[in-house]
Amino acid sequence: MRWKIIISFILFCTLLNYEGSAYTRVDTGVNFNPGQKQFLATAKLIDAAISSINSLNSLIKKESYRNKIAAFNNPASSDLGFSLQAEIQNALKPLLDKAKNTNTAKFSGIISSIVNTQFKNQPIAGMFATTGIFSSLISLVGNFAIHEKKISRQDIDSFVVTLNKYFSQYEKLNVANKNFDADINRLNTKLAELQFDTKEYLMDMVTVLYKGNSRQSLNEKGLEELLLKYMDRELLEDSLRKNPSTKYPGDGIKTAKEIVYGIQKLFNEYQQVYTGNFNEIKIILQQNKELGKNIDIKQIDMTISILQNLYEESRNADILNLRLTTLSERLKTLTITEQTE
Repeated sequence: MRWKIIISFILFCTLLNYEGSAYTRVDTGVNFNPGQKQFLATAKLIDAAISSINSLNSLIKKESYRNKIAAFNNPASSDLGFSLQAEIQNALKPLLDKAKNTNTAKFSGIISSIVNTQFKNQPIAGMFATTGIFSSLISLVGNFAIHEKKISRQDIDSFVVTLNKYFSQYEKLNVANKNFDADINRLNTKLAELQFDTKEYLMDMVTVLYKGNSRQSLNEKGLEELLLKYMDRELLEDSLRKNPSTKYPGDGIKTAKEIVYGIQKLFNEYQQVYTGNFNEIKIILQQNKELGKNIDIKQIDMTISILQNLYEESRNADILNLRLTTLSERLKTLTITEQTE
């Protein structure tokens, strides 16, 4: 019995010693000098920056929202509280009822075909150039009226006024979407610049830490690949132990601040762009309620609700992934290492 107790004690001590030695191998960074800690803090910051940039990319290209507002431009859609195609036919009907020398069914079909073809052949998908199509319709109806004696000038004026109030709303929508696309292109350009700056910053660190790596070979790799291959915690700590005199770049913290502030600024611009577009589209939809008795007010309220849900759900989900708080905290940790150097 006594020998069993002795063996158990020896095994316990052996296990305790193993666990203790395993724990001591986990380096918390306490044993590194201030310059080395800057490299460690930079690796964490770059990791968070890449994650934030990827989330920003997803945020800016919020397809569900963009697809919805693009669908509003379809003249056959009733999401705006009316169908432009239907309202054109409604405005045309009093004229067709007076026609004696025209195949009214054929003429009506030609009008519908022109509108649909114009929409489908737009150079920008989902856009609807209302100015051109409005002029074409007025010209066609004017020629039609010349051959129909019962159609008066007042009939044509009524047709133009009725049609214009619907087309003007489409024109407002068209302008809002063109401005939105221009803003999105601008945000994408700034995002690409951020990605470039972050990669340059990462390559700067790699060339300092690991001699013999050409910048050209590093540039062929993606951001995530560079981070995993060269800034992995264990690999980085090993490199710092082997080369304790490695100097942290003099402008390293300054560049880190520029990247973090750039990401935060781009996110603020994104919010302004999407919020501005949402409010602009909402105003157009609210104005549609005043167009006349044919307007489906319930449909407009439903459209506003759907659009708002798409906007808010996507925004809230991606903000969580953006990790701006984490990014700010890691920049703060890096700047603290500068003060303790």
